[in-house]
Amino acid sequence: DHEKKLYNLREDDIEKIYGDLYRLINKVNNQLTFSTPVALINGKREFTIKASSIGKNFPDVIRLVDAAPTMEKFTIIAFEQRNDGEDGTTVNDIMLTRDDVFFNYTYDQEYTAFYLKLYIKGFEEENDDYYQVTFDLLELVIGEYVLGTEITEIEFNKFYTADDLLPINDLAKILATIKLGK
Repeated sequence: DHEKKLYNLREDDIEKIYGDLYRLINKVNNQLTFSTPVALINGKREFTIKASSIGKNFPDVIRLVDAAPTMEKFTIIAFEQRNDGEDGTTVNDIMLTRDDVFFNYTYDQEYTAFYLKLYIKGFEEENDDYYQVTFDLLELVIGEYVLGTEITEIEFNKFYTADDLLPINDLAKILATIKLGK
């Protein structure tokens, strides 16, 4: 119903249109979110429905995307996608880049369980913003769906030294290698 307004996305209309959309999506699941980047891609605007990285919300995202009508000016996308073009993310005053996070992991082949240990520069265990900004960075590196379906457990640690650790940019490659070996 709001395709034309959303496509033209005037600054004056954003609050009302987004409020209307948020209320509609909330009827399905109040933990779902959405985004519409300002830039057009191939003349279309993307509309991404996200699960807030919560696995139990994944079926609702899939259901909404599957039920969406085909639209001439929009591409409807399920889940926040991996974005190799973005180097980092910020939540409140905390900024993390790909150079700030390292990891190691354990993979249990019998249970197909991937245990991820993160080592984060400046990490403060008591500051919840560090957890959120780290999840946002993981979505940039591997995408929301992979984060929610292929990582069994995540441990957060303060970074001290890169010895025996891998840069976060290697995570997608390692997950793909493990998936091929299954």
